[in-house]
Amino acid sequence: MTSHPSLEQLAAGLHATTPPVPLPFMADVELRAFVLEAEQGPVIVYNHPGIDAAADGIRELGTPQRLLINHWHEGMHGTPALDVPAFVHERDRRPTERSMRVDGVFSGRERLGDDLEVIPSLAHTAGTAFYLWDSGEHRYLFPGDSFWVQDGVWRAVLLGESDRAAFLDTVELMRDLDFDALVPWPAQTGRPAIDFVTPEQKEQQLAALRERLLAGASGPTA
Repeated sequence: MTSHPSLEQLAAGLHATTPPVPLPFMADVELRAFVLEAEQGPVIVYNHPGIDAAADGIRELGTPQRLLINHWHEGMHGTPALDVPAFVHERDRRPTERSMRVDGVFSGRERLGDDLEVIPSLAHTAGTAFYLWDSGEHRYLFPGDSFWVQDGVWRAVLLGESDRAAFLDTVELMRDLDFDALVPWPAQTGRPAIDFVTPEQKEQQLAALRERLLAGASGPTA
């Protein structure tokens, strides 16, 4: 366990950089990076300026093994000074490298040890990748900002570069994934960073998401 002031423990084995930083183009929305006490050692999910502020606390957990990028927009924060290799899906490598260093890529669904899995979505951007981590207590799905929680409702974030058909495929994939906690990159200010759900709540959220996407909903609150 770390007691570093820039790293907050949210649950067993799961930490978040603190304080969160505002999302530049959306009011009352904030961003965090998350640090997992994974089987391979500390793994950071999502790029964020708070990584360097929390560097000492991250190192207290062990030598950081990977920084997992959900999609290329996270490059806006630049390369962390912390010595940790950054990974992204191969389809998002080139745009990510416009603003930060990339050390490795994923091309398909693969496991990073027994507790962590890379799951391509390819919906929000051409190379969006989700990460599923089993802490032993909960199974956390990290969707970046492909999906986030607005006033308790799971919302899809469709952009001009997004693929609606891939979003629908991702919703169906999420139905089959075994997870009980959604951990987006953004969260509403003052709201929890993690949305814990029962299987019934998960199915209700995904069914409603699918209906909105089929009805043609678009934008950051689909």
